[in-house]
Amino acid sequence: MLFNIQRDIGDIVEGYLIPDGFSDVPKVLVSDSDGDIAAVECDQLHQAVLGAGRHKTGLVGFRLTEANIPGLRQRITLRVQDAKSGLLIYRRPLRPTQINMKIIRIETQLFPHVAVDREMMKHFQYCLASIERFGHETTLQTFLLNGINSIYLSGRLQVRNYQEFLDKGFRAVTLLTDPYYEMALRLAMLKRFATVKPVFLGERDLMSLSPAIEYFGELELSDTNAVRKALKNAPLRVRNVLNSPMTRQFACADADQPSTRRDIASAMDVISRFAIIGHINDTLSFATSLGQLLNVDMDSIPILQRSQAINRMADELKTLPIAESYLEDDLILDHYVRQAIEIGASDDT
Repeated sequence: MLFNIQRDIGDIVEGYLIPDGFSDVPKVLVSDSDGDIAAVECDQLHQAVLGAGRHKTGLVGFRLTEANIPGLRQRITLRVQDAKSGLLIYRRPLRPTQINMKIIRIETQLFPHVAVDREMMKHFQYCLASIERFGHETTLQTFLLNGINSIYLSGRLQVRNYQEFLDKGFRAVTLLTDPYYEMALRLAMLKRFATVKPVFLGERDLMSLSPAIEYFGELELSDTNAVRKALKNAPLRVRNVLNSPMTRQFACADADQPSTRRDIASAMDVISRFAIIGHINDTLSFATSLGQLLNVDMDSIPILQRSQAINRMADELKTLPIAESYLEDDLILDHYVRQAIEIGASDDT
């Protein structure tokens, strides 16, 4: 979907919401810190949208006034969301804690660092986590919110598709994960997803992961021999979920595209453009660097620490040549990135 805010002059807030469905009637949910206020149907005609064939009626604009939102001017914590998906469209500036920067945090774990995202909501006017859930067009729109200077986005994005925004005001940060740890985490998550539907994954991810969820759903993860056999006999669609996901994320335009050795250099080039590059082996340095960039107390940045159970599984995976063959590109990329981080740290001292 496409959306934006056009103006907020206190007693009038105007914007638009073009839904995914051609004939859907868009509606915004308006709320503030006290709770929901009203659901307002989009009834303002946008002729250009109609002429371009993007919507059946072109009625995609919304206009909030004192008539449909009583006390609008005084509602300093006003929020506007898509009533159907809950997607944030707009919220009023934060005072006095707002950080006027544009940050994209690239998530490299299948299980996201939700505590970090929750903390960032206190500092950024527009804040949206796990944005890959909403699809490419909607994600692209969040980068194009030109009327807002305080933006925090996070997600497991294919970075190549959005790297142009690193030259357009966005600063990228990432906490890279250990390849064996991520494989262990993915195996544990895939097994869990067989019985519990994850709330942080979008429909596209669920479809992509479904063969692996079914395949690993009954696997006994504490049985190293069973894990070895499962990895060895996995069909291609299952292997794709585990094959060097970090290299593919930074170098490939499509999450299902297999990586090659040449992609390692491409991934390194993209990562080198990030403002902050951290590693899960040293979360303290990442929190310190992020705190300095944002000028906030790094103790308020809650970085999820490594799970001991997942660590033990990762150690077992290190003994399996088949696991190494899955992760060859990521292991090479991880080596060079950690080496670069160490050199950068020594240069700073």
